[in-house]
Amino acid sequence: MFFFRIFLFFFSTLLILSHRVCCVQIFFVEWKVSWEMWKSIHRHLHRRQATTPPREGCRLFDVPWIIILIQFIVILALVLGLFAFFLTRSESSPPSVYSTRTYQNFELQTLSPSSSPLTFRRRYKSSTETPSTINFDFSEDLEPTLSPVVLPIEVIASTTKSHQSTILENVNSVEVFENDENLRAAVFTSSKICSEIGKSILVRGGNAVDAAISASFCLMGALPNKASLGGGMMMTVKKKNGNVTTVIARESAPMNINLEELKKNPELTHVGPKASGTPGVLNGLYRAFQKFSSNRIQWKHLVTPTIQQCNKGFDLNEDLKNRSDAPALASFFKTNMRNNKLFCSGLSAILTEISDYENPLDSFYKGEMAQKLVKEVGGYLTVSDLEDYESDMASALCTEIDTDTKVCGPGPPSSFAVLANTYLATKNMSNLSKVNEFVKSSQGLTYKIGDPMFVKSSKKYAEELSKTSKRTSVETKEVIVNFKENGSTKIFVIDENNMTVSVTLSLGDDFGNLIYSSSGFFWNNKMRYFDLKNDNVPLSIQPGKVPTTMISPIIVVKNDSKKSNNKINW
Repeated sequence: MFFFRIFLFFFSTLLILSHRVCCVQIFFVEWKVSWEMWKSIHRHLHRRQATTPPREGCRLFDVPWIIILIQFIVILALVLGLFAFFLTRSESSPPSVYSTRTYQNFELQTLSPSSSPLTFRRRYKSSTETPSTINFDFSEDLEPTLSPVVLPIEVIASTTKSHQSTILENVNSVEVFENDENLRAAVFTSSKICSEIGKSILVRGGNAVDAAISASFCLMGALPNKASLGGGMMMTVKKKNGNVTTVIARESAPMNINLEELKKNPELTHVGPKASGTPGVLNGLYRAFQKFSSNRIQWKHLVTPTIQQCNKGFDLNEDLKNRSDAPALASFFKTNMRNNKLFCSGLSAILTEISDYENPLDSFYKGEMAQKLVKEVGGYLTVSDLEDYESDMASALCTEIDTDTKVCGPGPPSSFAVLANTYLATKNMSNLSKVNEFVKSSQGLTYKIGDPMFVKSSKKYAEELSKTSKRTSVETKEVIVNFKENGSTKIFVIDENNMTVSVTLSLGDDFGNLIYSSSGFFWNNKMRYFDLKNDNVPLSIQPGKVPTTMISPIIVVKNDSKKSNNKINW
């Protein structure tokens, strides 16, 4: 019996230290047994003292005392094990990974998405020239107070006219489930097969983020001119509890850029190897998976449908058909197009490798694959740029557009704040000429928004921005930056639990910098969105900086006080 109890104690201790909560019951049962044993030993000692004369020497090493001492030590270990368990217990989020690399002018620091409310991508050191200060304050929006539970009534995104026409042409790519009046779910992409893949993820128990990730990979095969592993992405996620978060995985300028060369030859930022920034789409999608996944579907199974479809082929849309005769794209279409279908064996191969890795980011941003990609694209991109890339995750900016509705979107470098302000200022205007004048005026404010790691903010400019509706013009320097991104596509997903996701994938221009990787994707040309004429302004080019964008994946939510119907308005 003695050895059996000692075994129970040590077994319980091992389970406690292994974070198995079920052994707590064993602990309390053994505690009770130990207490009964203690009382039995105490009675035994009293009887022994009454019948036996005391012996010389210390009684500490008598067998009963040894038992008590061992049990005391084991109990102490159990208590410490329980304390360590509850102290280190955390949510099911992955462990933080820290990787810091210091350069001459910058310190690049990589953290897990849950480490900071406002990003952690680039730390600007005081040894460098201080960038221009933008007086735009987002601090109050980044930590919103708790609000009533909200239900999504519509998911929209700011689009150019060309994108709007694409949406109208692809109404059949909206997958909506209405089997039950209380069930509301939908998947929207610019490709019917990709919408179906997103729907299949929801049917298998995945949530809106799972479906959006799977649809994103699909679009890389269906629309290689707009979605690519060599591009970037932005995502806005509204959870069931009403919290809205953004994932910004835009491309950043390589650390080894030659500013003088680009100023002398601006065309280098549009086409060719030196037009590419460090791609961020895979990092952003995986960080979103780590943070918001349902944990019902493995990462590998989100990628597999695209791998299978690449081997079957994607139907060519009209946009790709019209570009199939372009001389610059002749090699791409000759290699990948057969019988009016687009095959993507290169993309299938790299996605297979990505899906097999325990950490898919290691397969793309490190090791042999990173070296291969850098050697292939050339330009300013280095392996260090890939290794040190990290996307940004932060609370979304939310603005009330009426008494019971608010719109949420990403902060800088997105110009969502300017778009929201423009809408609020013009929604009650009836004079179209004044609306047009105000929109042109507000556009100048976009040039004053930049990467928050380089462009500081203050409340002073926020106050000025709130007074914009009283202005007729905005004084700005001459800036020649065309923010139009034809090479982008949208994804919207809402699941039955009211998790809502809005995603924008982008290469910049259509087909990016026109360089097609042997791994099955086009590279971006995001370097063209920097201002090459002016130094020390928000849009000026700097190593590690993310360019400003008009892309704003937004979500409109409505307070629960007024129940909305089960429709999604696009």
